[in-house]
Amino acid sequence: MLGEVAILDTTLREGEQFAKSFFRSEDRIALAKRLDAFGVDYVEVSSPVVSARAGDDIRALVGLGMRTKVFVHCRCDLPEVLAALECGAQGINLYQGSSTVMRYYSHGRSIAEIVASAVSIIRTLKERGVFVRFSAEDAFRTELSELTAIFDPICAAGVDRLGLPDTVGVATPNQVQERVAFFRDRYGVEMEFHGHNDTGCAIANALAALEGGATLVDTTVLGIGERNGIASLSGLIARLYSLDRRLVAKYRLDCLPTLDNFVADLVGVPIPFNAPITGPTAFTHKAGVHTNAILRQPGTYEVLDPADFGLRRHIEVASRVTGKAAIRHRANELGLSLADGALREATRRVKCLADERQICLADVDAVIASCCQAAAI
Repeated sequence: MLGEVAILDTTLREGEQFAKSFFRSEDRIALAKRLDAFGVDYVEVSSPVVSARAGDDIRALVGLGMRTKVFVHCRCDLPEVLAALECGAQGINLYQGSSTVMRYYSHGRSIAEIVASAVSIIRTLKERGVFVRFSAEDAFRTELSELTAIFDPICAAGVDRLGLPDTVGVATPNQVQERVAFFRDRYGVEMEFHGHNDTGCAIANALAALEGGATLVDTTVLGIGERNGIASLSGLIARLYSLDRRLVAKYRLDCLPTLDNFVADLVGVPIPFNAPITGPTAFTHKAGVHTNAILRQPGTYEVLDPADFGLRRHIEVASRVTGKAAIRHRANELGLSLADGALREATRRVKCLADERQICLADVDAVIASCCQAAAI
């Protein structure tokens, strides 16, 4: 049984690393307002050192007075962290690569140097009363003994939260659950998970992290991010909703469609057909067996109720796999009534027509109207 779940949305940081992203300052503000309206617990933004305008953007976001807190993603570099605080950061998300490959090819620091830098910064932040998280970048390609060598002194220094990022999407759900549980039991601090989707496991790994005792999961809208991104906000919500609706009761679920569409427009990509909740076919039913059951009891083939997300289901009738229930449903929508014989004939004719060519709703309507007229003669 999962406890309370919190979401850190990092579309304004990780999402900007998506190949097609280009956010103007006004876009960042508009997106932050939408995320706040939905109810994410935190938004993560880039460090003020990434560009000349980044600091002003942080100040503008903090100045919105949102309920959601604005955390700034910073390297283990004191001047960078202090610059973030000067911009009004409401928390610091400190990170440093921990795996051998990251230490050698990325920042060049040894474990001892990582610890010395991180501990010094954490102590400085705690003296100022600032919330600080430390994430070991590439945690799932880092030996357990190396992570404990880093985390032991960091936790002793008073860090508020530990992050375990699956930076290249290499982890399996079992590995995530076991590693999160190990560190949660060892230190008793909050645990955060950030999972990339390189191998298609981002949502599964996010759930595994929660099952292991994590209380915070990182998401982006549509799952955008470096390479092929991280766990999507709508995907995580769908997963949690299907387990226990109380886990997502604090969020404005009906805001998700406009939020996903807003970001899709910003980055110039369509919402994928298989995106949970907001995909264009997420609540479309086509096969005759399915539509017959759906029209009688939606829960037969739906684990998510579209109405909870401000959406409606769609019954696709213009195909050769349609059934009598779908044809009757469409006739009712047209204000027409088909007796059993006319219904069978209309269904047969639609199927035959769809065997010959791709048909549309107008074709179905014409068949229904024709069968109604014939039955009335």
